[in-house]
Amino acid sequence: MPTDEERVALKAVVNLIRLSEPLIFDLWRSHELTIAQVQCLRILSHQPEQAGDLAKKLSMSSTSLTRILERLETRGLVERTVDTHDRRRIWVRLTETGQARVSSMTSWYNTPLFAAIRHLSDEERTRFVEVLEHYTDTVRQVECATDAKTTANQA
Repeated sequence: MPTDEERVALKAVVNLIRLSEPLIFDLWRSHELTIAQVQCLRILSHQPEQAGDLAKKLSMSSTSLTRILERLETRGLVERTVDTHDRRRIWVRLTETGQARVSSMTSWYNTPLFAAIRHLSDEERTRFVEVLEHYTDTVRQVECATDAKTTANQA
């Protein structure tokens, strides 16, 4: 049974998700892109990346990144090429269409979520980032452990 503190923490997470949902919905409605796809495009808008490095920057597995890149490539937003010096490396870059799409997206800096971040003190912001990063890392670890357990049970 969850403790009162655990219930309060979960409620805070759900509230944060609820506040983010309109932004996520707007991204999907106006661009038909997921948050992960948008993050990928924004990273690539600065420079081409090796697929492995891109997966690390997005904190996701290469398998998850491959699915995202396949969808973006099908839509003509990114292009993957094999490194001419090392065929094991795949480079990913935005196409002109992808660059135009990134340029047309509303900036997250114009949202209430960012405005609220601005209202935090430097110390609060630092602590907020530390806690959120620790939480998301923990969620990923739990997901990996759950996936490993499921795979072992299926074998």
